[in-house]
Amino acid sequence: MNERELREALRRAPVDERARERSRRVVQAAYRELVPASSRRARPRRRWALVVAACVATTLVAVSVTRSPTDALGRWLRDAVGIDARDARPFFGEVPGGGRLLVTAGKSVWVVAPDGVKRRLGRYDGASWSPRGLFVVAWRGGELTALEPDGDVRWSLRRPQAVTSARWVPGDGYRIAYTTGATLRVVNGDGTGDRRFARTRPHSAFAWRPGGGHVLAYVDAARRVRVADVDTGLTLWRSRPLRGPDTLAWSPRGRRLAVLTSDQALLFDGDARHVQLRQPRTAARATAAAWSARGQLVLRQYDVVANRSDLVLFGLAGDRRTLFTAPGALGPVEWSPGGRSLLVAWPAGDQLLLLAPDARRMTVRALGDVAAQFAPGSVRGRFPTAIEWTP
Repeated sequence: MNERELREALRRAPVDERARERSRRVVQAAYRELVPASSRRARPRRRWALVVAACVATTLVAVSVTRSPTDALGRWLRDAVGIDARDARPFFGEVPGGGRLLVTAGKSVWVVAPDGVKRRLGRYDGASWSPRGLFVVAWRGGELTALEPDGDVRWSLRRPQAVTSARWVPGDGYRIAYTTGATLRVVNGDGTGDRRFARTRPHSAFAWRPGGGHVLAYVDAARRVRVADVDTGLTLWRSRPLRGPDTLAWSPRGRRLAVLTSDQALLFDGDARHVQLRQPRTAARATAAAWSARGQLVLRQYDVVANRSDLVLFGLAGDRRTLFTAPGALGPVEWSPGGRSLLVAWPAGDQLLLLAPDARRMTVRALGDVAAQFAPGSVRGRFPTAIEWTP
């Protein structure tokens, strides 16, 4: 039996409820004996009681494991106490194609290192990389936090309403845009200068334009796509009102902006002229857009009638081809930093799929048993809902 098979056997093992309850009572009793931190006078009797209680708890665990090697008491204790991320073991073996992944699964955010070791940053609703992956911006409720990739907090701020998304400006990283309620706000990369930038609609889309300056595309309160300079407040251009635009994605050099609405996929150029991307006449709707570093655009489409998803690649010469089709809805789609590999989440198959679109014959590599990897010790597991890939 290898390590992975052993982890899976332990994950499926039944929980000994009586042993768990005994351990819980012992730990609670020990906790009640703790002296408050504010008190400088420790009582020897209480110290001895705490030591004895800890020993009893350890004995209960050892006996329980000895009597029933397949029970999940050990897993319950790990969940209750928590395992430091530095104790993680490789999952991928290595990240295919190199680089690091930022993964949101359930209510946790993880960093996957190039060698595959996972580090849990904490309990957050979402997160995003800074340029070159030097920092992470994460949010939970009304709190916005900047972290280092090892989990150390650099700064945080709190808003009255929940933060729903945040993105670091590419390039110099001097600005962070984030949405809270029906407001788009901007804060400096060091946590200073937090201010309201524009009125929007709740959960409205926005995207920083690559290249020089701090130019932001966002959906305003009238459902128009607006492109503006954050530093001067000058609007560079705006579109006509659109039907529910919910995704914005800039090309690598900031020359084109992909906009997905409830019924069409559009490409805007620098002069606000747009064309509609040619799509098959089915019930399929584009639900995500991802540009590669080489300028290729992939749309994730979902056909609700057929319950089928397609990945459609639009090449540099304007050609169009379907890369992959799968039953059910696909999850996050992310290009590798070099733009040669495409990572696709497939929740129904509990897999991450790695596609090589430019190969002479496109190959698909599957990484399975994904949900369990991002919820160690949990019976149900947590499948990733967001993935970002950085060098």
